Amino acid sequence: MATFFHILKYKFLSFMKSTFDRRMVSAVRGLGSLVVFGGFAVVAYLLAFGVTKFVLEQTRLSLFVYHRFISMMLFVLFVSVNMGNIIVSYATLYKSSEVGYLFTKPVSFMQIFLLKFLDNFLYSSTTFFLMVFMALLGYGAYFGYAWYTLLAVMLFVLLPYLFLSACVAVLILMSLMKAASKLGFRKVLGGLAILYIAVVVLFFQVSNPVTLVQKTQGMDLNADGYIKALDSGLLSNLPNAWASNVLFFIARGDSALAVTHAAQLLLVTIAMFAVVLFVAHRFYYKSWLVTFEFQARSNTVQSGRRLKLFDFRKKSTLSPQMESLLKKEYFQFFRDASQWIHLALMAVLVAVFALSVGNVNLKLRVITIQTVGYLVLYAFGGFLSCSLALRFIFPAVSMEGNSFWSQLSAPLNRKKPFFVKFAIGFLLVLMPALLVAVFSNAPFVRTFEQRPLLMYFGIFSAFWVSLTLVSLNLGLGGYFANYKERNPIRLASSQGATLTFLMSLVYLVSLVSIVIIPLTEYFQSLFQFFPFEMSTIVAPATTFYMLSASLSAFALVVGLRSLQRDF
Repeated sequence: MATFFHILKYKFLSFMKSTFDRRMVSAVRGLGSLVVFGGFAVVAYLLAFGVTKFVLEQTRLSLFVYHRFISMMLFVLFVSVNMGNIIVSYATLYKSSEVGYLFTKPVSFMQIFLLKFLDNFLYSSTTFFLMVFMALLGYGAYFGYAWYTLLAVMLFVLLPYLFLSACVAVLILMSLMKAASKLGFRKVLGGLAILYIAVVVLFFQVSNPVTLVQKTQGMDLNADGYIKALDSGLLSNLPNAWASNVLFFIARGDSALAVTHAAQLLLVTIAMFAVVLFVAHRFYYKSWLVTFEFQARSNTVQSGRRLKLFDFRKKSTLSPQMESLLKKEYFQFFRDASQWIHLALMAVLVAVFALSVGNVNLKLRVITIQTVGYLVLYAFGGFLSCSLALRFIFPAVSMEGNSFWSQLSAPLNRKKPFFVKFAIGFLLVLMPALLVAVFSNAPFVRTFEQRPLLMYFGIFSAFWVSLTLVSLNLGLGGYFANYKERNPIRLASSQGATLTFLMSLVYLVSLVSIVIIPLTEYFQSLFQFFPFEMSTIVAPATTFYMLSASLSAFALVVGLRSLQRDF
């Protein structure tokens, strides 16, 4: 284990050196990251405290039902961490240049696996850990828990919960590699995507929150008999149920049952980690070799002779420069499996969300609820566009690598490759944004078909939000470019990306504050049957447009100027 700790020591020193670099760009990144994480932490704390107080005091919801809602949120967290770890693990465990380097040294493959597994978990779950910890503080502040109680829940419940999700992700990934060696990578990946969709849909059909509220009306939810009856079945044996039960029994003052459920979760996590180590000992090195088999299959003489979708041997009506740039972008994106896998998963999730929201029946005609519901869907659409732009647009300039000099030194206008990236990124973000905008506005338009104003507003917003977020991520992605990093997921999680994410969120919050007053007046006019004055939307729409256009122009100028630097 001396080798293991030796490598770990220098990985830590490398991280500290890169984090506390004295250059101006690094200082801006560091300050931005501190502001971002600090802001997120405060918001998570206040939101958890406010939601807990509102639900338990204003809606009079019972502790049991509230903690079932927490269980549903923990399930979403588990699936999110799990999918994120699958994608990041593929790049970290199999495609990382560091893995190939360590295999040439006197380091056992199990030490390499353990190093990269921990690296992957810490890298992909740190943000989730921070948010969950601050949400736990807000939740605990409402109940007045002591600090050592919250610390114990964090260390012995929520941390094992996140670690269990990462362990399951690595097991799924190695199983996927094993099956892909026989069935083909695309078939196995398609089956995995269908499985995830089926699991999520089935979970929320079985544990429908509306059905739960109806089922528990009139029950004495302080009686253990009712709790056991409602907790029976498969869902009560899932990790999210164990974690939420710990919080529920602490809130009831039943420490013995809380410790029992925490011990159950901790033991399962330890057992799952042991299984991960056993499977890795048997299969990790072989599965690493499988990746070379995939690469060899795609580099055969027969595959090279086949005409591809954007093959350079096909005739094109475009100019030679534009044709080369477009095809370069295509091959550069699809040569990295983590890129198109992640894009495919996000596309599936967007489709599931759009279809689910499009079928919502708005029965409760209350102005406040309708307005808040619309703003939640509106904010989700913006956050989706923000996530897509950060993940795929921010790394675009850095992914050119050190060979970017060949374009910058060629007789080629530097604006051309930059705006080719912008046009492709804009289409990539705009299409899902329009899909979400149309489907999320459909229930409101269906209820009030005589006034399709919300649909026009949704399309207008989708266009300008997509344009602005793509401009921000491409421009600042050029300013914070790191041409030595080949992993797009790491680039999208860097300090520069974090600062860009902060600016994007501030922009989205500003938009919500601009549109909230005219939206409230619009819903008031619908429910109180008085005409809506169209003049009330002129000033907000103009402000919306000017803010978006100004940010877009600023970011594009910064991005273009960044191409003038030596790298």
